[in-house]
Amino acid sequence: MSQSSITSRGIAPASVTVSVNWAKSILEYTTQHLDEQQAILQKAQLTHDDLFGDHANHTRLSMDQTVQLWGACIEYAQQPFFGLKFGAQIRPSAFHIVGYTLMNSATLKEALDRLNQYQRLISDGGIFQKVPCKQGLWLVYHQKPETLPFYHHQIDAVFSSLLSFARWTTGQEISPLEVSFNRAKPSDQSEYLRLFNVIPNYNQTFDGILISNKTLELPLLESDEELCDMHERHAKQRLEELEENRSVSAQVEHLIKHRLSTLRFSRPSIAKALNMSEKSLQRRLFEEGTNFQQRLDHVREQLACYYLSETTLSLADIAEQLGFTDNSAFYKAFKRWTGQNPGSYRKQLTHI
Repeated sequence: MSQSSITSRGIAPASVTVSVNWAKSILEYTTQHLDEQQAILQKAQLTHDDLFGDHANHTRLSMDQTVQLWGACIEYAQQPFFGLKFGAQIRPSAFHIVGYTLMNSATLKEALDRLNQYQRLISDGGIFQKVPCKQGLWLVYHQKPETLPFYHHQIDAVFSSLLSFARWTTGQEISPLEVSFNRAKPSDQSEYLRLFNVIPNYNQTFDGILISNKTLELPLLESDEELCDMHERHAKQRLEELEENRSVSAQVEHLIKHRLSTLRFSRPSIAKALNMSEKSLQRRLFEEGTNFQQRLDHVREQLACYYLSETTLSLADIAEQLGFTDNSAFYKAFKRWTGQNPGSYRKQLTHI
């Protein structure tokens, strides 16, 4: 596989949170014993109520809290393939409404199409970039950490749980065509080979898994259009509730995203839409460790990568969609974000 411009650099988001149910799954996989769970939680600077209290199902952990929990579980388990094995035993029901929505889709491709849309209900900690190629579809995972870097076990868990989902819902022993990791080659690859049935490529510029076109078209065993519609309505409602409780930074990003092409995304207009003064907006963003320009750049970068990889829009049209007054301003900004110009970025995507 030739290298592409895809990178797996972490993008610092405004507010990164994780479903308590996902955190509980990690802890309960590590141990079922209450006293041992208490010790792990204490090491992660969490309490039992944070995960199991009456309010827990209505709250979320920060990404940093989740990383600390991962670290405590990894240290306790002393398993070199902790993330792989954790992800491999995950079943769709562990993802609750998201899992039910995906498993009732008609095909694996449809399920993956819905994944990014509702993934936030599980975790804000990463997004999948879909990059089509001749053999099939690359699912490239972009981390979204807060201040603490991810453990490689977390990336392993993402891909092994994705593969477990595909195998469980299709009833077939699916294997990816390729797996790429943005890390050094480990001394022991036995578990990776056993799980993926291929030796991953290491020292790559991104974390990704390549699924064949034939596999994407496989029907799901639990496919049910009516149930899928019902679960999807519930998922959309949950997303709306999540949006209502999000940080000011996330609200700013949401408004920017929907106003870019209309050129109504200035700081004064966003402040007005949030019913606050510019000074108040600036202060609230500062309290969340960011500022307006950073949120604007973050939204533009994400949308630019999406338009370049998944649409046929011209570079001029993309610049317009992102609210740039001229093409050169877009080119300079994209070069600052990614280290290369948008034309090269798109061209190299086709050579994966």
